[in-house]
Amino acid sequence: MKNVGIISCDKWMNKITEDLLLKQELMNNNINAEIISWEDMTIDYSKFDCLILRSAWGYQDKYLEFKEWLQMIKNKNILLLNYPDIIINNIQKNKQFNILKKNNIPFITTSFVYNEDDLLERLALNPLTVIKPIISGSGKNTYLINQKDLSNLRNILNGLKNIFIQNDNGIMIQPYFNGIENGEYACIFIDGINTHNMLRFPGVFSEKKRPIYLSSVPNCVKKIANDVSKLEEFSGYLYMRVDIVLQDGNPIIMEVELAEPDLLFKHIENDSVRNQGIKMLSKSIVRRIK
Repeated sequence: MKNVGIISCDKWMNKITEDLLLKQELMNNNINAEIISWEDMTIDYSKFDCLILRSAWGYQDKYLEFKEWLQMIKNKNILLLNYPDIIINNIQKNKQFNILKKNNIPFITTSFVYNEDDLLERLALNPLTVIKPIISGSGKNTYLINQKDLSNLRNILNGLKNIFIQNDNGIMIQPYFNGIENGEYACIFIDGINTHNMLRFPGVFSEKKRPIYLSSVPNCVKKIANDVSKLEEFSGYLYMRVDIVLQDGNPIIMEVELAEPDLLFKHIENDSVRNQGIKMLSKSIVRRIK
C-alpha cells in the first residue's frame, strides 16, 4: 500500500477540514494517508511515497527552518507536491512576479525594498499605499499607509525591523485597489483543470466575509487565470489558486498561490461540487504515485 503524508504544522495538524477530507478520500482509494507536521523532527520521511504540502500555515515566521526542510525533502528525493522549486519561487513574491512579468501577465504594480530608508522614500511618493512582507501569509504585517495620517507609522516600522534582517525577505509596496472592496476572485486549478471559483473578501482592509462559490466568473478573469495555469515555470503543479481583482474592469493578478493555499473547499455548500473537487485532488495524487 502506498503512503502519503499530508503536510500541516504543529498548530493546525488534524484541525483543517480540507486536510481531513483529503485524507479520507485517499484512504477510499486504498492509499494510507497521514496528516503530519513539518515541524516534527522525529518523522521518518523514507516511509512516504509522496508528501502533499497543505496547512503549513505560519511558515513565514520560521522561514529559514521551513526553507531548510524543503531542501532536506528535495535532497532525499522524496516527491513533494507542489515541487520544492515551485514552492520557493512562489513564496518569494519577487520571483513570482518576475515570472508573471516575463510572460506578459498583468499583475499588481509592486516595488520591493530591503531597508527602512528606501521604504520611507517610496512611501513619500504615494498618498495611499499597501505594504507587506515579501514572504508573508494570512495578512500578517500588512498595512494600508495613508500619507494624510502617519501617526501610527513609527509603530508599524518598529514592527517591520525583523523583516529587513531576514534572508530573502523585505517589503512589498503596492497601490491600494478599491476594486478589492467588491471581492477578490479565487480561481482554483487541480492538475491543470479549473475545478471551482470563489469570491473572497480578505479582511485586512475591509469587513471579512465568508467566501462565495461562483458557478461562473467574468470571461476576462477566466482567461487570465487560464493563462497563468499554463505557464511553463509552473509546469507539473498539483494545485494552484490564482487571486484576481477587477480594477476599472481590468483583471489584475494579486497573487498566484502555489505553496499552501486554502483551496476553499469548506466554503462550497454544494456537496456534489465540493466532493468532486476533493476526489479530483485525490485521484491526481494517486495517479502520480502509481
